[in-house]
Amino acid sequence: MDVEVLKTQHGRIIRLASALGGTAAVLKTSDDATRARELMSALNVALTEHLAIEDGELYPILMQSDDVSVRDLAQHYVEDMGALSGVWAHYFMEWTQARILAERDRFAGVTKGLIGALAHRVAREEDTLYPTMLAATNFDVGAHGRSRAAF
Repeated sequence: MDVEVLKTQHGRIIRLASALGGTAAVLKTSDDATRARELMSALNVALTEHLAIEDGELYPILMQSDDVSVRDLAQHYVEDMGALSGVWAHYFMEWTQARILAERDRFAGVTKGLIGALAHRVAREEDTLYPTMLAATNFDVGAHGRSRAAF
């Protein structure tokens, strides 16, 4: 498992979320609402790709750990992400271009809150989850910053 791939995806997620937040904060026109939906769609793709790797590779590795605290941490992250994914899915479906334009101020506030939650999640993953995965699986970071098994 290459943690650097996940971190690169985090960078893309944060860039898209920041652009969405900036657009939401100054949204005035139909073109702005179109841009917001484009950013939401791009962010949805980035989140889906990221979660597929975490769900398919990262969490299964952690759930197989002999260390119960690692398994508990993984379970906590799975549950927490499930809640955040549900909030994102509702937001993504609820905020159509027409609704964004009709409720600009509410959209800006909801978007700011959701982006804050995403940014917090990314920070927690990089500060706690990924280092735990590397330690639990006896991985280290090679000279080029790529994770590799330490045998």
